[in-house]
Amino acid sequence: MSEGGSDVSSLSCSLSLDSDSCEDEFYETNLNKLIENTSLNWIFVGGKGGVGKTTTSCSIAIQLAKKRESVLLLSTDPAHNTSDAFNQKFTNKPTLINSFDNLYCMEIDTTFSEDTAFKINQSNFLNSIIPELLQSFPGIDEALCFAELMQSIKNMKYSVIVFDTAPTGHTLRLLAFPDLLKKALGYLINLKEKLKGTLNMLQSLTNNEMEFEGMYDKINHLNTMSISIQENFQNPLKTTFVCVCIPEFLSVYETERLIQELTKKNISCYNIVVNQVVFPLICPDANIEKCENLLKQIKDTNIQDSFNTLILKAKELEDVYISRRKLQSKYLTQIKNLYGNYFHIVCMPQLKTEIRGLDKISNFSEMLLQSKDIPIYSPQ
Repeated sequence: MSEGGSDVSSLSCSLSLDSDSCEDEFYETNLNKLIENTSLNWIFVGGKGGVGKTTTSCSIAIQLAKKRESVLLLSTDPAHNTSDAFNQKFTNKPTLINSFDNLYCMEIDTTFSEDTAFKINQSNFLNSIIPELLQSFPGIDEALCFAELMQSIKNMKYSVIVFDTAPTGHTLRLLAFPDLLKKALGYLINLKEKLKGTLNMLQSLTNNEMEFEGMYDKINHLNTMSISIQENFQNPLKTTFVCVCIPEFLSVYETERLIQELTKKNISCYNIVVNQVVFPLICPDANIEKCENLLKQIKDTNIQDSFNTLILKAKELEDVYISRRKLQSKYLTQIKNLYGNYFHIVCMPQLKTEIRGLDKISNFSEMLLQSKDIPIYSPQ
């Protein structure tokens, strides 16, 4: 976004550390609006690898299960961390998550390396012509699989589906598939019209009328399906995207890249979860100089040495803490300035332990609903 700009379309600009476009009013810093929006059918959770996408998607699903009739948590990340998060094995079929009666989880493979729904196993003529046409559109096989997958998901009878997606690069490829399908299938349909006379002649010579018509029926079906999926993607009442990041350069950069692509594709995105944030310590002010002066009044040198070591260690830890907060504040300021007027920005604290198991995920999910100021460091 350009410095001082107010148009959300200007997200196509790169991040600027010097941006000063903050305004006084910001969106609520929690996910309550997302959870309470009962019109949503698809919620995608995405971001760079290792920023807490799975924890966030699991937490969102848990909160949705309190509001909606039935919820499916669907992992499209090849790593499939949902099983580890819940300490429960999931497969490519919806499985009820322990302790719930309306929250399901499934893990699917989206590498699309083997089967496609659009197989040409007919005459040698078709086998030689159609693959050549499809090769003009790299990735079309994956896109066709994706279309079939999304159509199957669309037909599932769940109130809402939460997608735990793969890292940003893979997710951006998935988001590009509907456009690719529309272009490729539209090309084939137009080709049929242009070559109508030639095809009619070939049909009479080869007696393959049913074969040609069946093929184009399939193409028309896939085209209709891809248009339907794209419409679902671009309907903000039905679909939204939650970006997850941490306050570091690469993660913030990928978040900007993801938001740019979502904006270009008219996909709703109004929530950002920032994980691993170091918040200010809540403790009485400690005057180290005063402690050192008091220490000098102690005559026992052994005690003095022990406390001196403790004070030095405290100073080291304080330096690390302040350095970390300063570094994070640099990127938190960016996030606030760029997105504060258009997004719900939820800062989640750096925790002492891994978030694994239902109890810890549930606690984390509650924190997503609590408003917290973005903790920008300022020296006292």
